[in-house]
Amino acid sequence: MKVDRTLALVAPLAGFAVTGLAMHPGQFPFDSAYQLWQAHSGRFNDTSPVAMTALWSLLLRVGAGPASLLWLNLAMYWAGLGLCVAAAAKSPWWRVAWLAILGFAPLALVEMAQLLSDAHFAAAMTFATGLAAWGAGTHRRAPLVAACAVLVWAGCIRHNAAIALLPFGGIAAQAFRGARGSPRHGARGWGSACAAAVVLCIVSFSLSVVIDRTIAREHATVWPSLALWDLAAISVASGTMLLPPFTRGVGLTPDELVATGAFDPASNTLLYQKSRSGVRDGLGEPYSPPQLAALRRAWLAAVLGHPRAYVRHRLRTLWLLVGPHRGPVQGVAYFEARTAFRDNPPLPTPMLPALQRRVYAAAAALTPTWWFTAIPYLAAAWLAAGLSTLRRPLGRVAIAAAASAIVYTLPLVVLAPGAELRYVTWPIVAGPLALLLAVASRKAARSTPDGAVTLGASRFA
Repeated sequence: MKVDRTLALVAPLAGFAVTGLAMHPGQFPFDSAYQLWQAHSGRFNDTSPVAMTALWSLLLRVGAGPASLLWLNLAMYWAGLGLCVAAAAKSPWWRVAWLAILGFAPLALVEMAQLLSDAHFAAAMTFATGLAAWGAGTHRRAPLVAACAVLVWAGCIRHNAAIALLPFGGIAAQAFRGARGSPRHGARGWGSACAAAVVLCIVSFSLSVVIDRTIAREHATVWPSLALWDLAAISVASGTMLLPPFTRGVGLTPDELVATGAFDPASNTLLYQKSRSGVRDGLGEPYSPPQLAALRRAWLAAVLGHPRAYVRHRLRTLWLLVGPHRGPVQGVAYFEARTAFRDNPPLPTPMLPALQRRVYAAAAALTPTWWFTAIPYLAAAWLAAGLSTLRRPLGRVAIAAAASAIVYTLPLVVLAPGAELRYVTWPIVAGPLALLLAVASRKAARSTPDGAVTLGASRFA
């Protein structure tokens, strides 16, 4: 028992230390550098939700440095993995093995090393899943309540985060009832789970709005950049310029979008940077309310008027997002950059540069393979959902994590502004984790009459 408890604590701490030292100070692409500047200067805007940037600002104020967010993310990531593995495996050596497999997975590691809201969201969701597994497996209410609190925070991190909280409604309902309360089944159980999910999302959304309105000095409307990219794609496919005149320079044509590379099937950012005539993204120079209304009408008219072109564009984007990174047109698997921006504090140097170079050399070699796509991880989530049952404690957590990964991905079919794999960091982490919990729940069901478990109810030996 002493060895078991020691390994349960030491193994996640060791994983946290190793990955932190290897990946320090993290990767800072432009979005990270811009959010670091907001955190450093205190000039917040709500282009992205302010929650993560405000937390980063707090860390900077207490002297933690730019890399502090990386260490915080990794702490939540490894704590969540450790709690899930402790709930799933009885043998301490199997716990170490599963922690190594999940925690050091190359794709998950390079995605978690990016100082972006995607990684912070994935870290918070992993921690919440671990707390839920602990609470469900030991029939304790406190971990379930803590999981709900972390989920509320996670919902504040990204504009599309709230949908990922919905599948945890059953966990929230159990937390509200008390962990020892018998789970309800049938219509009554579904009703309480749905109600708890709605409450969870409303609380999270409300907190996000309060944070944004309290802290952000500048407010932005971000959907025009997506609308303009869709309009550009349909314009190129149809040979007809569908971008409204007030959004572009005089003389812009579909041929110019292609010739200059302004239209990139993998990303919307070049549309606002490379055309000779110019396209306004609506951020630096916001559109007026009448212009926003006109842009919305043009977007809808283009989708309805050219449905095949729109569907091809969105399916192509989805494939570039979740599929293999090969060929002349491909999405971004991960970022390896430390961008300087304005008066940001100097970024720390790597602590173990040789090891970090080896990690990214291995990542580069794996990038063209299926392991560096989202498909196997989403497949693991679907398999976990199929293997699990709501009648088992870990099964409920497995279904929540798997369904969360799936429903978080689905809206990207129409909402993804490009093919950056970071958008599915949470599904990449959640899929294998949910599958582990699902298998553990089935093993527990065969070994105990009611499937009730303690931490480490099932063996992997």
